[in-house]
Amino acid sequence: MSDKLTQNLTEATVVDTANDRVPIYSAASASELRCMKPDNLIPDASDTVKGKVELATSAETITGTDTVRAVTPAGAAAAIAASVANYQPLDSDLTAFSSHPTYITTLNINPLFAPQGFLINGKISVTDTGSGLTVAIKTLAGTDPSATDPVYCRIGDTVRTISAALSVTKADGTNWCNAGSSELATKEIDYFVYLGYNATDGVVIGFSRYPGANSYDDFSATTTNEKYCAISTITTASATDYYEVIGRFAATLSAGAGYTWSVPTYTAKNLIQRPIYETRWLDIQPAYSGSGSMTFGTVTTNEAKYIVRGKNVSIRYRATGTTGGSASGQLNATLPFGTISGVNLGYGISVVETTTISGWATIVSGTSTVSCTKYDNSNFGLGASRAILPSIEYPMAN
Repeated sequence: MSDKLTQNLTEATVVDTANDRVPIYSAASASELRCMKPDNLIPDASDTVKGKVELATSAETITGTDTVRAVTPAGAAAAIAASVANYQPLDSDLTAFSSHPTYITTLNINPLFAPQGFLINGKISVTDTGSGLTVAIKTLAGTDPSATDPVYCRIGDTVRTISAALSVTKADGTNWCNAGSSELATKEIDYFVYLGYNATDGVVIGFSRYPGANSYDDFSATTTNEKYCAISTITTASATDYYEVIGRFAATLSAGAGYTWSVPTYTAKNLIQRPIYETRWLDIQPAYSGSGSMTFGTVTTNEAKYIVRGKNVSIRYRATGTTGGSASGQLNATLPFGTISGVNLGYGISVVETTTISGWATIVSGTSTVSCTKYDNSNFGLGASRAILPSIEYPMAN
């Protein structure tokens, strides 16, 4: 079949297979036929016209700028793989994340928008060494942090990197945080774990009975003070250094000169791996006394518990005993924390003077004793079955 115009339909039905051509009607005359190649018969496809397309290569698909070629499954897979290669999800140990060139390992330029005090790839480890107590930061895998497997924590407004072993140890033999006092010795106490930072020491770790600190000057530097914080390094500590609570653990200090540490089997209730600012309801053994020359002895403590919430302490005491000596107007019990200075605190409570009556609980400014009186401030009688029942909340010492 030639390229000439044909004059009959018989010839028009013949396909020129050698030259890959078929006849069609000529645009010039409906009675004439012209031979054309099939690719001239089908228009190029667009977003509004059906037609033929060219397949895009994987490289063209990855580039993603071509608007006329069609994507194949293989090309789509290649583009997805290339996209994923440029991003690293937060995996369990952040190893790949920290080493990825897209991110700065300090995370200060591309920070994790985590709340203050939360650990990323980290957890608290508490160990009774046999001669002391060690509190450490470990990775989620249970190893010391390293440059290739760091732990992150937001302290203040900056995400800090822990890339080496970090711990604090306090040996037996000291009344740490006043936890070995007569009221608290042998009682399980909740301690709050802190991370702090200064430019010289870097990230430091500490633990304290007090959950309300925000900076270094909120702690006491006296080891036996109830607001003492056992910190790994304080050589260059500054009053304004930021500190964040990162969790809480339970431990016990024995009485006497031994002051020996012990720890329970840790569970989700007594080892908390997140910022928390209150204790559980904990046991205390108050010391009791009477005012003036009156004694308050042979006391049965039916209930004596306390809870710390931030900078406040709540107590629930129920104690029954025998008064002796010279009659006086106050029965006293010691508190787990001292109270704020500059103001005397008063609360309505119940007391028992053979029968239950109304009374008052008073905490004198800056002291750690609650004094219970009858509603009319008259003296307690002498004898058995006198009781105090204070259930109050008070602000702890500054």
